[in-house]
Amino acid sequence: MKNTRRIFLLPEGFRVAGTHAGIKSGGHLDAGLVICDRPFPAAAVFTRNVNSAYSVQLCKSHLPAPVKALLVNSGNANCFSHRNGLRDTARAAASVAKKIGTRTENVLLFSTGIIGKKLPFKKLTAAAEPLRRRAGRTRTHIDQFASSMLTTDTRKKISCRRGTFTRGRGTITGFAKGAGMIRPDMATMLAVVLTDVRIPKPTLRSMTRKAVEESFHTISIDECMSTNDSVLVISSGKIPLTGNKEKARFSGMLSQTCGDLARQIVRDGEGATKFVEVRVRRARSKKEAKRAAAHIVQSLLFKCAMHGENPNWGRIVAALGHAGIAVDYPLKVRASDLRKRDIRITVDLNRGKDEWTMFTTDLSAEYVKINAEYS
Repeated sequence: MKNTRRIFLLPEGFRVAGTHAGIKSGGHLDAGLVICDRPFPAAAVFTRNVNSAYSVQLCKSHLPAPVKALLVNSGNANCFSHRNGLRDTARAAASVAKKIGTRTENVLLFSTGIIGKKLPFKKLTAAAEPLRRRAGRTRTHIDQFASSMLTTDTRKKISCRRGTFTRGRGTITGFAKGAGMIRPDMATMLAVVLTDVRIPKPTLRSMTRKAVEESFHTISIDECMSTNDSVLVISSGKIPLTGNKEKARFSGMLSQTCGDLARQIVRDGEGATKFVEVRVRRARSKKEAKRAAAHIVQSLLFKCAMHGENPNWGRIVAALGHAGIAVDYPLKVRASDLRKRDIRITVDLNRGKDEWTMFTTDLSAEYVKINAEYS
C-alpha cells in the first residue's frame, strides 16, 4: 500500500468541479459537484443533532438509492430558515436531477455555512448544469471542488491513497471541510470520500462507521455539534477485492484517509496555535479510555492551559472526575514541549490495558473573535 497524499488523483468513475454560484459574496467558490459515471452505491454517517439541516434530512431519505450526483454548497447551512425548507430542498434535488439526466433519489445535497438564512435555491440549481459540463479529473478540478466546500477554513483538505490488489490498483480520495463547531460525535464538517474499489453495500456501511469512529469521532475543537455534519463514501466498483485480507487492507486505507482528513481539520482549527494529541493509556476498557480522552479534549480549561503553555495537570484531573473516572495520586502525565506547535499529552490511568487517542487545539482569543463576528 502506497501513501500518495501529495499526488491527488480521482478514482475511476468520478468527475468533480467547483464554481461561484452567487451564494457567497466576493466571487469565492461556493458550489461543487461530484458526478458519477452511473449511480454508485454509497454509505454515510450524519450528525446526531436533532435540528439537522434540510440537506441532511434529504440525504437520509435518498441514500437507500445509489448516488449519481452530489451537489455541495458553502456559505449557507440550509437549516432552520423557513417553514418549507425541506420541501424546497427536495424540489432543488429534483431540478438538479432533471438538469443532469438522472432520477431525483440519485441526487444528494450537502450544505455548510450560516444557520437560519434561506438558501438561494435558484442560484444553486442553476449552477448544476455548468458544473456537470466542466467537471473533470485534473488537479485543477480537484482543487476547485475542495475549495467550494470551505467556510471559515483557511486551507483545502484533501487526502489520497492507492493500494495494489489482486484485480488491479485501487484509489481512495477524500475531501473535507471544517475548522469550527467541531466535537467528537461527528463534527461540524463535511467529508466526501470516493473510491474505485468494489465493496458490497452492507460491508461499505460497516467500514464507513468504523472509519468515522477512528477518525472524525476522535477530534474536538470547541465541543459544539453542528446541524450539518455529513460523511459520505461512494464506491464506483471498478476494482473487485479478493478475500478477507484485501477487504481488511481496504478498510485500513479508508480509516487512514479519514484520519488524515480529521487531523487536517484540527490543524486548521479556528484561531488555533497548537495541535494537541491526547493519548489515554492503561484504561480498564476501550469505552473508559474514549470517555477519558473526550472529557480532556473538551475541557475549555485544559485547552486554555495548552494556549498558555501551562502544565497545569489539575485541569486533566478535573476533566477525568467529570467523566466519572477516579484516579490515584499522583496521576501520571507525560507531555512534550508545550512551547511547540505540536503537543503530545499521555495520560496513564494505570488500571488496565486499553487506550484511545484524540486530537484537539488550544483555545485562543482569535477563536472568540472569529465566532463573535460570524454572521
